[in-house]
Amino acid sequence: MRGRDSLELDARNARNGEGLPPFVRWDVFMSRWVWRQGEHLTTIGPTGSGKTVLNRQLLHRRDFVVVLGVKNRDPELYGPFQREGYKLVHTFEPEPPEDAEEHKILYVPTTDKHGAEGRARKAARFRGVLNDVYDVGYWCVYADDVQYLADQLRLETEFEELWMLGRSEKVTVAASSQEPVNIPLMAYGMATHLFLFGNQDLRRAQRMAELTGVRREIAEATILGLPPHEFLYINRFTGEMLRSRVLTRTY
Repeated sequence: MRGRDSLELDARNARNGEGLPPFVRWDVFMSRWVWRQGEHLTTIGPTGSGKTVLNRQLLHRRDFVVVLGVKNRDPELYGPFQREGYKLVHTFEPEPPEDAEEHKILYVPTTDKHGAEGRARKAARFRGVLNDVYDVGYWCVYADDVQYLADQLRLETEFEELWMLGRSEKVTVAASSQEPVNIPLMAYGMATHLFLFGNQDLRRAQRMAELTGVRREIAEATILGLPPHEFLYINRFTGEMLRSRVLTRTY
């Protein structure tokens, strides 16, 4: 069900001729949406916006998925993935079983070290996964906190390689971040599909809109006005823009 704030946004748009993207029901959107192998996507939204639920549903379209878990324990993130059949592993094997039609794993590189040494060890293990994915191809890498992985663990070079060269290897990067700032620019520039949740902070909304590569004024106005759990979808290759509302349930 759409909330009153969403319907009021449509009414205001029609009344004032603001030209905001149309609202499309989630099931209709998913029936039409095409995510080709090798196309990257990026999702940005604050805590509680629905971005992680959205990404879990989008990842149903990929057969070989590795979720990068940065915390030793994270029930809110790991639990739903495990309930959907993702296998929790501490060692990444880039070659799935030969007869596997799909292979979906949650990779959590645990370490007993803390501070700089612990981050360095964790970074080295994630670096190995990203390099293996590039060598093998066809995997979808889901980075739930791409800002932490790229900046704090200094893996931006490895992500950039996948964003730039992964398409030819049929590798997909699904990147997610709470903040629209301090993430690699390629998270915007190399993504075919952008899913942007509402943000009433003008500076952040402007930043997102500037980097979408499409109608900046419309993107900014939409981001500022989006109700909770509603998102702006942008296909950067075709220029398509629409709004939808993620279902807050899992499959």
